[in-house]
Parts: sequence; C-alpha cells; structure tokens
Amino acid sequence: MAELLNINQATRSSKSAQKDPLPITVHLAAGLEKIGLAMKSRTWRREGQAGLGPLQRQVLTLLRGKPDHSAQVSAIAQELVVRLPTASEAVATLERKRLVKRHRSHRDGRIVTVELTARGARACAPTVGMPNQLAAATGALTSTEQVAFLKGLMKVIRTLQEQGEISVARMCASCRYFRPYQHDDAAQPHHCDYVNAPFGEQALRLECAEYEPASVSQAKESWERFNNGRKVAS
Repeated sequence: MAELLNINQATRSSKSAQKDPLPITVHLAAGLEKIGLAMKSRTWRREGQAGLGPLQRQVLTLLRGKPDHSAQVSAIAQELVVRLPTASEAVATLERKRLVKRHRSHRDGRIVTVELTARGARACAPTVGMPNQLAAATGALTSTEQVAFLKGLMKVIRTLQEQGEISVARMCASCRYFRPYQHDDAAQPHHCDYVNAPFGEQALRLECAEYEPASVSQAKESWERFNNGRKVAS
C-alpha cells in the first residue's frame, strides 16, 4: 500500500512538472526583473531622500563615466533612450541643484554640453548598498559560472541594445579595441589594443571608460568571433 502511495505521489509530481507551460527564458526574465525591481526600489528610497529621481541619477552616472565628465544633451538622450525634451528637463533640474553645468556652443546655439560639477560627482559616487550586495551574491557562483553569467549578460544586453530598449553599452564586444580570441592561451585569449595586452574572460567589461565604438563591420565580425568562441573563417 505504501509503495502504491509513493508511486501515485511520484506520478502527480511528474505530471505537475510537465504541466509547466513556461519556457526557461520566461523564468530567467522573471528573475532578472526581480533583481531590477529590487535595485530600483532601493535606489528610489535612497535617492528620493536626497532629492534625486531615477533619471537624474542616470544622467549623473553617465557623465561620471565619460573621460571628461561631459556630454551633449542629445547624446545623453540617445544613450539613456529617452526623448530630447525629457533629457533637457532632467539636466535643467540638475543644474538648478548645482550638480551639473550647461555650456552652449558659440558656433551653434542648438548644441548644449553638460558638465558634471564636483558636487554632482559626490552625489553620484558609488555607495555601499545593493551593488555591493549583488557582488556578494554573485560571489556565491563558481569562477566558471561567473564567466558564463557575464558572457550571458553581454548577449542579453547586446540584444536589448539592438532592439533599442536600452542605451548603448560601453562593453568590450562592441569596442574598436577589442580583439576576441587572438591568443592561444586559454586563460587570456582576448586582446585589448588600447593597452596592447591580452586578457581573460573574467576581465571582460560591460562598462569601460576607454570604450570607443567599432565600425559596423568590425563590430559584427568581433561579435561573431566572440559568440562562436573562435575566429571566423575568411
């Protein structure tokens, strides 16, 4: 009788698992969404108290990542995937808070450059919180899992970027200095022309201050090499 009960329970469990109609991609998306919501909620609580909205924080962070801590308003709108009036309004608010300064071109009054102030740099400086918690959480992964996760994120980000859903990602895969799988050394197969040195997959970057966009043809070839894990045949 006990054996029959165990068989029935196993059968019900098997049928329950088979009834799940959702593919793994949906579960992955749900997981990423949960992480995103947690970060957004915490950022809103923290920055809301400081008088910074999410978009304002994004503008400051974007400027902080630029080599000269400045960018044109049109570039800010493009990289953050928002309309130009929306970006202009966020910049104007930040200027009133003395977190940025605006400079209008003498040659063309339509061109406005936004520069991060020292006060703005302090306002968007990395703080102890969710990013560190995420880093600690990913530390639970093995080194192999971390590399696989990083490469997987690069693919997801690139796809969303191509769909126009997110801003331009300043990552290795689309950089003019990136040379994937140029070396036989499995530990350091890639090459960075900017520093003229090989590096391993654990050093791949999703955001790099030295990033310069590759041409369309170079980006396509580099991505194919990187995605296939080998050199593309001529």
